[in-house]
Amino acid sequence: MKKVELFYSPACPHCPQARELLKEYKEANPGFKYAEVNTFTPEGVDRGMSLRVMAVPCVVVDDEIMIVGWPFSAEDILKAIQ
Repeated sequence: MKKVELFYSPACPHCPQARELLKEYKEANPGFKYAEVNTFTPEGVDRGMSLRVMAVPCVVVDDEIMIVGWPFSAEDILKAIQ
């Protein structure tokens, strides 16, 4: 099963849209694990640094950065997960 992480920041103006899009995508396509990683927490910083996440929103699939920045679509998410 694929593991998808969305790295986000509470200060990012685009992250709420990215979070909502990924939640909707997960509801419609339940075949993967999904986690949100807040980059304003010590745990989020550590996780982001381990993967070299440099910008948000950032979609990581199985520990590989697949999408960085906004905008992206449900189709982009599908391509990243496959």
